[in-house]
Amino acid sequence: MAVEKEQCEEIGFVRYSGQNLVNGIIDAGSAGSALVGLDEAIRFFNRQQSPDFSNFQYDIPVQTRAGSWEAVILAGTAAVGGAFVLGYAKKAGEKLAENDFKDIGLKHALKKSVDALQYLAKLIKHTRRSRGWEQVRIEPTLGSETALVANNQGVELQIPVEYLRWYQQVPPRLLARMTSVIRTDRVLTIGVIKLGASEEVTIVEEEKFLFDQIQEDEFEEDFLFPELNHGAEAYIEGRLIRGSQASNSVGLEYMGHVINCVPAHGSIRQYKAALFLRCRVEGRVTRHAKSRFVTDRRPTIIVDRVIPLEADGQFGLFTD
Repeated sequence: MAVEKEQCEEIGFVRYSGQNLVNGIIDAGSAGSALVGLDEAIRFFNRQQSPDFSNFQYDIPVQTRAGSWEAVILAGTAAVGGAFVLGYAKKAGEKLAENDFKDIGLKHALKKSVDALQYLAKLIKHTRRSRGWEQVRIEPTLGSETALVANNQGVELQIPVEYLRWYQQVPPRLLARMTSVIRTDRVLTIGVIKLGASEEVTIVEEEKFLFDQIQEDEFEEDFLFPELNHGAEAYIEGRLIRGSQASNSVGLEYMGHVINCVPAHGSIRQYKAALFLRCRVEGRVTRHAKSRFVTDRRPTIIVDRVIPLEADGQFGLFTD
């Protein structure tokens, strides 16, 4: 079947930039990881818009270009069955899932998916966690409803409620392939093109771990930090990277892992000034936070004292 040629427009991009990328040259492994990760993320958000995206073969067109290393996401001017969607073109003119697909075309879906992808990056940076957003309030608007998600400083980020619902289903490491390419001298920028202008969010190396978080004990087979025996006194140094008022706990990044820390007395709000700083945590180890009868593979610290080891304001280092 001949495929009619059509005009494409740029709707978004992922860009890796740094001193070593001025000529647009990047290693094949990094380029492959970035493109596969981008493809997986867009397909996930397409499926949130309509289950039909799970049932048909289609391609997501990108164009790479130099200057830095950039993959530009393209969308055709036609709706479902546009020429840029090679395996999908044969479905042109057919009605797809009356109630599910309805008037959604590929161009519309791709634009929305790229927008949702960028908002997810903003949300993870804002809250410093990849799932489990709890401090949310809904604000009615003239258009679609808006969710306001607060971080540990009480600052709120506006995102569409529809996107927030999708994020509840997001695999915890959905963006890990793209962020794995980030280096000390290589930053990732995710851009959305709206009305001819681009909106961008940048992720640097110090934020990379936020996008590769796993659930506690997920994929974990070994007994973590065996030297931290149940009941022993703990004096460890690391960075407080997250807090949850719902569980009244904070996470301490320590030797490549996150240790859950619970105050011996009071609320985690007492540690608010120490969040995102390198600290010395003093307390007692428990290996029975989940069960009296089964020893936890990952220790929990019952915290008596948190001592910041750097001045407040160091959070600025994350964006330099």
